[in-house]
Amino acid sequence: MLFETRYFWAVFTSKDQDRTKRLKALSENATTPYASSISVYEVYKLSIEHEDKAVAELRARTITKEYTIVDVSAEIAEEGARMSHRLRIPMADSLIMATAKNLRVSCVTDDPHFTEVKRVWMS
Repeated sequence: MLFETRYFWAVFTSKDQDRTKRLKALSENATTPYASSISVYEVYKLSIEHEDKAVAELRARTITKEYTIVDVSAEIAEEGARMSHRLRIPMADSLIMATAKNLRVSCVTDDPHFTEVKRVWMS
């Protein structure tokens, strides 16, 4: 499974302990938990905006330590561009969705933009 930015943001910021526990269980039960390098960027950026640099660095390190990070290859970039153009969605979403499609895995997200891959809906 590929874990998308909104998953990480929910895990890092949710005040609902039961929800956080359910979300973490998804990752713990994944055969290979993947994350896009785009999600590392987005979590770092959001964290530094809402918290500070130390929190941003801690969250980024946590992701890179616990997940297999997938960088954007030329193939993923091209597929992401096609998706972004066709679906009129943001670049980051299209690149993450293209990554899941390239890996042939489902994507853990609650983002309705993710229509081109199987979603594991975060509740």
